[in-house]
Amino acid sequence: MRFAAPMVALALMWGAGSVDAGELFEGLGPRLIGRQLTDVLEGAELACKQDGNEASVRRCQPLPGALDTLGGANITSAEAMFVDKELELVTVYFSDRDFAKVSAYVTQQLGGGQDWSVTLRGGMNMGFKDQIFIWERDDLHAVLQQFDRKIDRASLIYGTPQAMAEVIKRIKATPPGGVRDL
Repeated sequence: MRFAAPMVALALMWGAGSVDAGELFEGLGPRLIGRQLTDVLEGAELACKQDGNEASVRRCQPLPGALDTLGGANITSAEAMFVDKELELVTVYFSDRDFAKVSAYVTQQLGGGQDWSVTLRGGMNMGFKDQIFIWERDDLHAVLQQFDRKIDRASLIYGTPQAMAEVIKRIKATPPGGVRDL
């Protein structure tokens, strides 16, 4: 029984050989939200482990070299969260320098999002625009943000409406065109 966890990890690493490297949306795209872990593993090479605080939650990252780009931009990190073995949330970080490229790609894939851009107040009271786009559909919510709590980190977060509730609430705490601290 003590070998079960390593065997599961090994099975996850070896069992999904259909995607070698490439676009995150090929193996963890929005169309997979709500799908079973076994279905997702058919097209994604992921290393997964159970969350230490929540028995029903499994957190997975793409294996090195797999699902490493988004719209042609390099991903700095990605995590898929499964709850009760269903894909609930995907969080992707990439360089803010690639925001325009990723924004064009995501808009092509999801259609136009609601512009919720704000002005960020940084050091010495300097302000700059933080482009934010929100998609709210019955089965999927998504947020694309140019500066996600760091000056050099952009993000795309998408998932079920329930899983995205806190993210959407945090973003909408500042009205579009408003000012908030970095």
